[in-house]
Amino acid sequence: MIVSIFAYLIQALFVLVVGAFALYVVLELRVLLISRRVERRKLSELVQSTVALQQDWYPKVSVLLPIYNEAAVVERLIDAACRLDYPVSALEILVLDDSTDKTALLAQHKVNQLAKQGVPIRRIQRTDRSGYKAGNLVHGIQHSQGDFFAIFDADFLPPADFLQKTIPPFKDQKLGFLQTGIGYENRDHSFLTRFQAMEMGHQQYVTVGLSEDGDMASLSGSSCVWRRACVEALGGWNASTITEDVDLGYRAQFGEWKYAYLRDVVSMSTLPENISAFRVQRERWGRGLIHSAFKHLGQMWHQDMPLMKRMHAFSMMFSSVMLASIYALILLSLPLNYLLDFDHVVLQWGAPLFFLLVAVWALNNAFGARKGARFDDRPGVLGTLWHTYLYVAMFPPMAWYYFVGGVRAAFKVYGEFNRTPKGEGEKAARQPRINLYLLIGEVFTFLYSALALYVAILMGNYLLIPLNATVCVGFGMVLYWSFQERSARERS
Repeated sequence: MIVSIFAYLIQALFVLVVGAFALYVVLELRVLLISRRVERRKLSELVQSTVALQQDWYPKVSVLLPIYNEAAVVERLIDAACRLDYPVSALEILVLDDSTDKTALLAQHKVNQLAKQGVPIRRIQRTDRSGYKAGNLVHGIQHSQGDFFAIFDADFLPPADFLQKTIPPFKDQKLGFLQTGIGYENRDHSFLTRFQAMEMGHQQYVTVGLSEDGDMASLSGSSCVWRRACVEALGGWNASTITEDVDLGYRAQFGEWKYAYLRDVVSMSTLPENISAFRVQRERWGRGLIHSAFKHLGQMWHQDMPLMKRMHAFSMMFSSVMLASIYALILLSLPLNYLLDFDHVVLQWGAPLFFLLVAVWALNNAFGARKGARFDDRPGVLGTLWHTYLYVAMFPPMAWYYFVGGVRAAFKVYGEFNRTPKGEGEKAARQPRINLYLLIGEVFTFLYSALALYVAILMGNYLLIPLNATVCVGFGMVLYWSFQERSARERS
């Protein structure tokens, strides 16, 4: 009797995940179609032509550069910020330095050098790091004079005409914040960096459609511009969540501030080049995104908005929860082989439907990813299918990182911050303890899925084989990269 109840509960969970995934795929397909229409009519050219007619307006802008122990990139960040084409009388550059290593000396030396040349730049340092980046930004704007804040993380390089293209749209008094496109200097360094460029390129391409349709979006906290009045009306960045940028963006959109997305204004950034940095970064993102989603669920639910926009808001806010739930399916794959009747109509239709949805999502996701990341190479049909499969195989490890992040968020581990190493020289940097826990989970999941794959073949339950095989491929890749990283560290 107990086994029968457990089997029904597992089937119900399976149906729930498949149903949620189906809704997510349909909504994403709709947004991707909107994005394609926007691209075809070359909206960016219209935006740029409009901007060209509005360059007589130069409000005061504070460029905020929040940094923490960024010795490898801090000097080039400051140089890039000082190359921004904007009237000196209407510009100030604030280096918000929380560093505890040699970064502080490098930053101060660079600031002194540029200040002597007449650049309106200052370095501001706090006595403690309370609130991490959010606290740093809140402290920084207290020392600022700008009506607008342009924010760049340490690994970003804005183009010289960034402010010329992003400030004019703020003539619309309801425009609270503006996000621009992001490119990646090291996207072709390895398959890992290429995967990240595609994944975030997909997000950017989707944002084109969300912006055009007037739907809620989750935007980055870098390469963006905020109106001071908007930030102050919302009470500033909130240090209670590790994704303070997403949190502020949600609050702005619930407060009916408008946002704009200029995909063709591109700041260059760098991606984590080793698996240790990648896994820790994604656990942090997953923890913050899941916390932000539940934190704002009630407000979103009571927000006055049409059904379609509410569905898009729910899908966007809880996409991180859905990804984490995929790991629950991985854990269920082994007991499913023993507890369920695979001739049951739920599995006969549910499992193929799930894999069909994955295939549709994967192809459209890869299309949007290549568009968003601006990949021009054409590997051919077989090459495209193989690369798409490897791209999809990376999402089970991502599901593990988000699952851990979600569990930690449930236990109210909201604010722990582990910075992402930047630059070639930080590859051997000491990683936080969470990295070891994530690695142990990768080993466990690979062995667990290999066992589930063996049992599925042994028992003739072929419906689960594609899932377990793909999980083994994905976790096999990250474990191989971990071995390579450890070997490189031992040689150095």
